Amino acid sequence: MKKIFLILVLFCILGTGSMIAQSVKVNFIRYKTTEYYYGKWKDWPISWNTSGAYAIISRVYNETYKVSVYTYDGEHIVTSICTFDPKTTSEKRRAQNLPYLNCYTDPEGDQVWTNLVSLGSLLSDVKSWKQDGAALYLWIFSLDTPIGIVCE
Repeated sequence: MKKIFLILVLFCILGTGSMIAQSVKVNFIRYKTTEYYYGKWKDWPISWNTSGAYAIISRVYNETYKVSVYTYDGEHIVTSICTFDPKTTSEKRRAQNLPYLNCYTDPEGDQVWTNLVSLGSLLSDVKSWKQDGAALYLWIFSLDTPIGIVCE
């Protein structure tokens, strides 16, 4: 009986660990950044940074995800732990005229948006990122100088 109990406990621990550790790497071919000064966003740059970047996306639990963005050479830009927010999603879909926008927020007011894909769908099929128009937006207010990043 002890052996069966031990096997069940190990199975639960290993099964839970693999669910938490699920993550994907999404490579971007280009990105833009802007900053927030004196209550408004600066204009987006006209040209894209084409040196590339990437994100590591992992599920923390349910609809909460950790999104970490890095430059092509591995320099950390920003990390956000955010949860799908249906109210913000509905508002932003109407305001931005993007019917496939998904919004995730954190308690500090940071937001991660995805267009055409969701963070959950990327975990199950990272190739869905290659759709035309797929984009990742980050609005990070928790930094000393808030930033906005769009990655394609």
